[in-house]
Amino acid sequence: NMDNVSALIVKWVSPVEQVSPFKLGDVQKTIAQIHQETGNAVAPFFVAGQIVFLLLFLAYFVMGIIALCLDFPAMDAPCAKDSWVWLYVLLVVVIPTSVGFVIGMVQTVIQWISSSSPVKFEVPDIYFSLPAPIIYITLGVLGIVLWANMSEQCDTFYAQNHGMLLVIFHIQVIIMSVAAFLGLVTVWVQLMVLIRGWTNQESDPLLPKEGGDKKN
Repeated sequence: NMDNVSALIVKWVSPVEQVSPFKLGDVQKTIAQIHQETGNAVAPFFVAGQIVFLLLFLAYFVMGIIALCLDFPAMDAPCAKDSWVWLYVLLVVVIPTSVGFVIGMVQTVIQWISSSSPVKFEVPDIYFSLPAPIIYITLGVLGIVLWANMSEQCDTFYAQNHGMLLVIFHIQVIIMSVAAFLGLVTVWVQLMVLIRGWTNQESDPLLPKEGGDKKN
């Protein structure tokens, strides 16, 4: 079944996707938790989206590193202490990617252990989804504050002398703001699914666990 295969691909690509601000795999898995058939039906579209966003992220990541290297003198610019442009670009390139890489590695190890172990277990997705939105909110708010408080003179200086760095800075602020919103929505929905699961188990003690039989 193509839908089931696509859902499986989404599951195994999700750890790699942790380095990207846009985690479509988490959205697809959340939909599947709410309604399995719908989640499997939309999985092929999410596979395509994951690949596209990962390629776009790779291009953006490379451009960010190039901008940091070429515009390294911007770190000591006259208005650098007030604008933090070079430092902000560095933080957004390093912190989310590093944290995402670690979370992705942990997810991969857990999936591998679960698939090879006779005892099947699964860690709720919310535990992997929670760190990223916190980071995105922090960096998003910081970027908005820096952008809003940047003087016209400082903006003109960066535009004339470090144009590429300024463009990357603007792109990062927008990405972090959008990623924070999407991450919060995803975590909220996953939290509701988790609470609903706990409520169902507590309200019906005879409710069978997954793969189990209902008691007589």
